Amino acid sequence: MNATTSPSPSVSISTACRYCSLPVTGTVLPGDEAYCCFGCRFAAAVTGSTGDQGEARWMATALGLSVFCTMNVVMLTMALWSYAALPQSAFEVGLADFLRYGALLFTAPVLLLLGRPLAINAFEQLRRKSLSTDLLLLTGVVAAYAVSVVSTIRSSGHVYYEVACVILVLVTLGRWLEATGRLQASAALDDLERLIPDTIRCVDSAGVTAMTPRDDVTVGQSVRVLPGERIPVDGRVTRGRGVVDEQFFTGECVAVEKQFGDSVLGGSLNLEGDLVLEVTAPASAGALGRLVDAVRSARLKRGRYQILADQWSQWFFPVIAAVSLMTFVVHGLRSDWETGLLTALSVVLIACPCALALATPLAIWAALATAARRGVLFRSGEALERLSGIRAIRWDKTGTLTTGSPSVRGLLCEDESEQSVVEGLAADLVAGSTHIYSAAIRRHLEETTCSSKLPEIVTVMGRGLRMDLPKQGHISLGSLSFMTDSGLTFGPLLSAMLSRENLADAACVLIGWEGRIRGAFVLDEALRPEAAAAVESCRDLNLDLAVLTGDRRERAWRWQQELHLPVMAGLLPEQKLTEIRRAHEQFGSVAMVGDGLNDAPALAAADIGIAMGCGADVTRDSADVCLLPNDLRLVPWAIHFSRRTISTIRQNLGWSFGYNSLGVIVAACGWLHPAVAAVLMVVSSLFVLGNSLRLRADASEAASAVDERSDSSTTTNAESSQSVVDAASVRRLNPSRTDTDAGSVGHDEVVS
Repeated sequence: MNATTSPSPSVSISTACRYCSLPVTGTVLPGDEAYCCFGCRFAAAVTGSTGDQGEARWMATALGLSVFCTMNVVMLTMALWSYAALPQSAFEVGLADFLRYGALLFTAPVLLLLGRPLAINAFEQLRRKSLSTDLLLLTGVVAAYAVSVVSTIRSSGHVYYEVACVILVLVTLGRWLEATGRLQASAALDDLERLIPDTIRCVDSAGVTAMTPRDDVTVGQSVRVLPGERIPVDGRVTRGRGVVDEQFFTGECVAVEKQFGDSVLGGSLNLEGDLVLEVTAPASAGALGRLVDAVRSARLKRGRYQILADQWSQWFFPVIAAVSLMTFVVHGLRSDWETGLLTALSVVLIACPCALALATPLAIWAALATAARRGVLFRSGEALERLSGIRAIRWDKTGTLTTGSPSVRGLLCEDESEQSVVEGLAADLVAGSTHIYSAAIRRHLEETTCSSKLPEIVTVMGRGLRMDLPKQGHISLGSLSFMTDSGLTFGPLLSAMLSRENLADAACVLIGWEGRIRGAFVLDEALRPEAAAAVESCRDLNLDLAVLTGDRRERAWRWQQELHLPVMAGLLPEQKLTEIRRAHEQFGSVAMVGDGLNDAPALAAADIGIAMGCGADVTRDSADVCLLPNDLRLVPWAIHFSRRTISTIRQNLGWSFGYNSLGVIVAACGWLHPAVAAVLMVVSSLFVLGNSLRLRADASEAASAVDERSDSSTTTNAESSQSVVDAASVRRLNPSRTDTDAGSVGHDEVVS
């Protein structure tokens, strides 16, 4: 018997507002057009985000008509107060009736045009089991209008049409401004999406080119990208050569040459060359699409402050409803019921927690969007909040503080006259090897010509390389143990040079033949140019810093001296986890910075995991924060920026809670007119809006400060560096450094 599961009638998950993408609280029914407030509903219609052009123009006209009608209502009411408040003659009685009915006539369109979206939004939120302030506002407006209609029909008593109209106009304009601000906070994502063209130049099997909508392009299709165009999708070059700017993903300002078989990322810029690509991922699933989706998902996740603000907002409804009811009863009994109604309406308006509801999400959104623009990807708003509270950082070394790729510092030879022979034979041996040491030697000997007819190269796994030549016999290249097993020994000069103290920390690849080791390639890693500046900036943030590495302990002293940091060396992955837990117990929240490849356990165990170099994979699950460019300066920038964001959130919450609480007291005492309360409510929301959007300017200032520090630190670091290989024994030093990821290796690491 097959069991049939009926679909759930509602989904209790975070749903994004259709206009500003702010999370919509409560239970969202299937098929609902979810909006977080009626301001977003109104703004969506005005801007045409959810409708055709005619509807957009009509809603803009509706707002204009409402303002016009409200101005007429205000003038008629002022005339009523001035000339017919207490009618004594038949003319004054007739004038009072004329003014009342005139105000009624002009108020009706405002209720229909602006009150309708407020009512729809209030009842939809009520249906989602969310008690919103829209319901309180609607109750106050309807009550003011009902009392005014009764007074108009009875031809006696005060009317409050202007109160209902002014409240609707001001609240609608205020919410519209809030919705626009929220939209600005996520504008960075729209800028990213606009990097990808809407249509793509596809090439069929016959070579015919046709413009195809981006969403219709499938994996396996061929697309053509001309010079100066954005690459629309992730792909692989199948024809042509070009130069591509990938700075957004890698942080490298140097363009990369692409040729047959190379991968390209959607969103990068083709600077030069006509390329034909085979699509490897749809536009929405490419590198840029994954980045946008990751940020959108992060915005729907609530952090501690946002949950707190949501809880306060939910408590506001029953509390303010009770206070306004008590105010109505007290002032009604002490004065009259019309005064009680106005006073209660003032309480509802000034207590409207619009600013409180905006306090956390708007700041988080502005921060997430700004960080994404800088190349810092937060997995959620909660990750940004937790980053602000870290007290210690543990750094991985290889691939994080260092470039991760070994380079040849120099070549030492037993006999200087044999240098050219040593280089030629070494070039032959490493020509076809993929080992990272082979690649380093190959780069060092890039000007050395290999033999036209290479002999067979034997790879001894885990040890080295070997070939046989008629003249020299067995030629071996590899580790010291490989040399020893091959019957090769050091000569006195080479042995003395390698025993020098300043070479004790270096890795070496040896080469020899005919019983003697003839040369040694000295290899080492290099610190990233910005590493010293990043560490110094983190130290200025009062963070405890240390390096965790699996490298040998005898090499740790060098990194300690260059970085002025304690280095814990020789650590296995499980030992790194132990060190992170120990730091957590000693200092509190700990962040781990790694390259995201072999540091996944440590990144996951830390309170905050920061992964370097996520440009090729922006959806790594082990890290809370991804740095798209390989730039360590973004670590202190992200920490400083997260602290600034949390400070802004606290300012917003303190202002909103204090402002509303004080306003309720003033309104409950009868010292605040409803129209003035509506204005003050808008002012409160605009303060929170402006304070949150300041994060964009603060981010730019923080970035400038970090960059300035980095420039000065890089200069100092360069001046203090020393050569560790005797110039007389080294043919040349290779200054080039690459950013490819690789593991740390020691003396006995082999080339294979």
